[in-house]
Amino acid sequence: LLTDLAYLALFGNALIGSIPSDVGMLTKLIRLDVSENSLTGGIPPQVGLLTKLTHLALFKNSLTGSIPSSVGLLTDLDVLVLFENSLVGSIPTQLGMLANLTVLNLHTNN
Repeated sequence: LLTDLAYLALFGNALIGSIPSDVGMLTKLIRLDVSENSLTGGIPPQVGLLTKLTHLALFKNSLTGSIPSSVGLLTDLDVLVLFENSLVGSIPTQLGMLANLTVLNLHTNN
């Protein structure tokens, strides 16, 4: 496994399937961008284990379910873009605790 990986950019590749829960093992990840693909399923709660993450971009996919509250554990996060998916439910209150968050884009969801 690529445990020293800091930057993972797979945007715009027509990827299919779901985001694996194993993504939580990439604990040195600073930037994760898998936007503009055809990913389905939910955002795995294990994303909350990526405590060094500053940028999380999952926009323009077909992700479903709710935003996991574990995203609120990402205290270094400054960019969170999840627009144009099929996410449902309320915005987790934990996101309000992300003091470094400067960009939050959730438009065109359910």
